[in-house]
Amino acid sequence: MMSFPLNRFLSLVIALLAAMPSTVSLLAAEPADLLIRGGRIVDGTGAPWYEADVLVDDGKIVQIGHIDPAAAKRVIEAKGLVVAPGFIDMMGQSATPLLEDPNTGINLLTQGITTINCGEGASAAPLGEDQLETRGWTTMAEYFQLLDMKGLPVNVVQTVGHTQIRRLVLGEVDRRPNEEELERMKAYVDEAMDAGAIGLSTALIYPPAVYAQTKEIAALAAVAGNYGGRYYTHMRNEGDMLLEAIDEAIAIGDEGKVPVHIFHLKAAGRQNWGKMQLAIARIKAAREEGKQVTADIYPYINNGLGIAALIHPRHFAMGREALYQKLKTDSALREEIKQEMLTTDGWENWFRHVGHDWSKVVVGTPGKGDYAEFAGSSIAEIASKKGEDPWDTFFNLVIGGAFVMPQSMTDANLILKMQQEFISFCTDVGPVHDRGGASHPRGFGAFPRMLSRYVRDLGAISLEQAVAKASASAANKVMAYDRGRISVGLAADIIVFDYDNLAENATFAKPHEPSTGMKYVVVNGEVVLDDEKFTGARPGRVLRGPGYKKDKAAYAIATGQSFEETKAIDETVQAVMKEFTIPGAAVAVTDHGRLVYARGFGYADLATRQPVQPDSLFRLASVSKPITAVAIMQLIEQGKLSMDDKVFEILKYEPILEGKAKFDKRLNDITIRHLLQHRGGWDRDKSFDAMFRSVDFANLAQMPPPADCDAIIRVMLGKPLDFDPGERYAYSNLGYCILGRVIEKLTGESYADYVQNHVLHPLGAGGMRIGATHLPGRAAGEVRYYDPGFSRSVFAKNLGQQVPNAYGAWYLESMDSHGAWISSAIDLARFGTAFDQPDKCPILSADSIELMYTPAPNEANLAAQHYVSGWSVTTDENGMKSVGHGGSLPGTNTSLTRRDDGKNIVILLNARTSGNTSRLINIMNDRVKEAVDHIEKWPDTDLFPSAN
Repeated sequence: MMSFPLNRFLSLVIALLAAMPSTVSLLAAEPADLLIRGGRIVDGTGAPWYEADVLVDDGKIVQIGHIDPAAAKRVIEAKGLVVAPGFIDMMGQSATPLLEDPNTGINLLTQGITTINCGEGASAAPLGEDQLETRGWTTMAEYFQLLDMKGLPVNVVQTVGHTQIRRLVLGEVDRRPNEEELERMKAYVDEAMDAGAIGLSTALIYPPAVYAQTKEIAALAAVAGNYGGRYYTHMRNEGDMLLEAIDEAIAIGDEGKVPVHIFHLKAAGRQNWGKMQLAIARIKAAREEGKQVTADIYPYINNGLGIAALIHPRHFAMGREALYQKLKTDSALREEIKQEMLTTDGWENWFRHVGHDWSKVVVGTPGKGDYAEFAGSSIAEIASKKGEDPWDTFFNLVIGGAFVMPQSMTDANLILKMQQEFISFCTDVGPVHDRGGASHPRGFGAFPRMLSRYVRDLGAISLEQAVAKASASAANKVMAYDRGRISVGLAADIIVFDYDNLAENATFAKPHEPSTGMKYVVVNGEVVLDDEKFTGARPGRVLRGPGYKKDKAAYAIATGQSFEETKAIDETVQAVMKEFTIPGAAVAVTDHGRLVYARGFGYADLATRQPVQPDSLFRLASVSKPITAVAIMQLIEQGKLSMDDKVFEILKYEPILEGKAKFDKRLNDITIRHLLQHRGGWDRDKSFDAMFRSVDFANLAQMPPPADCDAIIRVMLGKPLDFDPGERYAYSNLGYCILGRVIEKLTGESYADYVQNHVLHPLGAGGMRIGATHLPGRAAGEVRYYDPGFSRSVFAKNLGQQVPNAYGAWYLESMDSHGAWISSAIDLARFGTAFDQPDKCPILSADSIELMYTPAPNEANLAAQHYVSGWSVTTDENGMKSVGHGGSLPGTNTSLTRRDDGKNIVILLNARTSGNTSRLINIMNDRVKEAVDHIEKWPDTDLFPSAN
């Protein structure tokens, strides 16, 4: 019998296993997230399409082939549809509309766009300090933090804008920066690149960027290049001096030692159409020399710009608003500009580019003035219908800030550009946050128009080439190397579309009509467009550039003493911070009175890169309530008060009754116990939370907003209760506001003074104090608060103005006794441990502590979680009882947990939300508690300062 070598046998077994269907290995595993089945895969590389299935799990493509449907939790049947990498919009303007309202991304998703490149001279950051009050950020690092916390329907890459920086340093003036000013400009680029911007962008056709010389731009581009970034440009000229503008862009790249990308390459004006072949030759020649020079286009022959760009840039040297004011009355200036537009060249004369024909200048957004009804009409049409001279119509539209679309290009050139290997595509609009946010149909139709008109109908390039240009090639240009192709291991940004029926529906008259035929859009593995409907999912994120260093990420920063025994807590906190992009946290743990863990993580202030310290101060929000409850128990202990005293026999307020409203006599039955246990009769879910009606209540009290505590109470005494006092539990901030006033009435001290002197200082928690609403009132050592939302100011000085949710949208000082305390994790841990041994508590007797923990008399069967006097009591499945409180305000989420195993856990965050998660503290709490439970031995130390 012939022997069979063992090594050959093993090789045969391995080969057979490799040849078996890959689903065998998956059957025993947890099903993957998503299977896209039976589609026609155009993989982004330019290779011919093929049919296969694509398996997605944990945000990545994990398998391509013939895959059992049982391998995934969800299956998308893609038979007859094209499956491709998500498209990248090479000029997506700004992500800020997504920050204000993620639903605005529908114009992108219906085009198959999964990543946008933001910034064209202007950029969302940096901003001046004067804008901090309304925007909530000044630096790129802060802006990126807010975008990530908001959660996005698409991914974002960002350039830092030269125009933005020039305005901050020089203003609108026509001059060079001096040496000191140039260094300041470089510093702005430096910060942005360090935060993760992908390069410098310019818009050299518009003031004030038009005044910049080549060397200024090259110097800034070089800073971006030092970080591995690139130079992205709307060139100085796209018509008469197109070739010279390309030469300048390449020269900037050479001097700055950076790759160059040209936004929306075009040859504008009939007299310049013949230059396109020369322009392409210029770019090809540079590429053959080894220079990375690329470009993008949008598939329209009408470009789009602010109508003021038709005027020679020299007229803006006095400032845009000054020019507009002069145009209203100065007929000589109007005539000078008119003759300039009719007779001169050597500048980007768009009127010349359209053959001096007002019928070829279509108005997208008429702006302010009397032309609102004429969107989609040419200036010639508007003038005819209004009975005006077209030049008067033009100047009126300039003053009103109109957006126009000159027909300045040709289809032949568009096809020629599309056929070049270095070309990708853009909308030049980006996300649209309202019906007036886009005036050009490219905002809703650029990519479907490219595929349907130029690829499917005209055959200008193949589908495979088009997809490669829109995905893999574009991904390389924005350095998003982990996506852009259908390939195992890459990010799952995937689109599924009906190629035969894909259609651009937007027109000049109706530019906001979504495209159809894009069936599914997957971003980072999550379905965002499902059968052409937005799911509301926000899995997109900021894709940071090469200058970003992960060791500077918030989750990588830790302060305070570390111990080997508590490493699990460190790792847990950092993992949650990374997963949910939390900017900063402080955590403290005590064990039988000893502070055994106190660490800060991330940033107290992203703008200055100031780390959170263990003793950094945070807003406590509703963790303030147990502090107030303790003060009330002291007064009861002193005989000044009892649990069943009627509150409004102690406090005397004149109710503010509206109209024919009558006083609700049930208010007279409210007791101290009712307020402590949230049984006073107010139900914010049934009516509203009185503490967030600052403007309405101030108006009723006839005082400047916001309303103070007394005004709030008087107004609420004029409104009916939601239920009988004592009947049931309903969480009430108002009840604790009233308790603060009881403390003031009975002690003769302000609420804050009494609590500091009699509750906190005796414990050594001297750093705790009442916080301030506005950022200028930030205490020494206090963190910044980060929230991605906006509201309206409740303060008289800027009433109704947009403000960040965390600063100015509500009145913190009026929340003193229910939500305004600020504290370090260490001081809050001191407060918590005060009750570990009731017989030794320095601020309350054991009897008072027991009374404070006594449930309401009518609570027969206590639930696993119930509320006592200022504390929430929870019993877990193992029978462990925890007493504590959580706190939540925009920009802060906090928790104090006291456990019957002798441990206290304090967690303070300077953020509340992230993506689809609205309560970060719940996630952090659960995971930290699990880590604490697994620690077998605690450090033999006491980190409380007084113990050292």
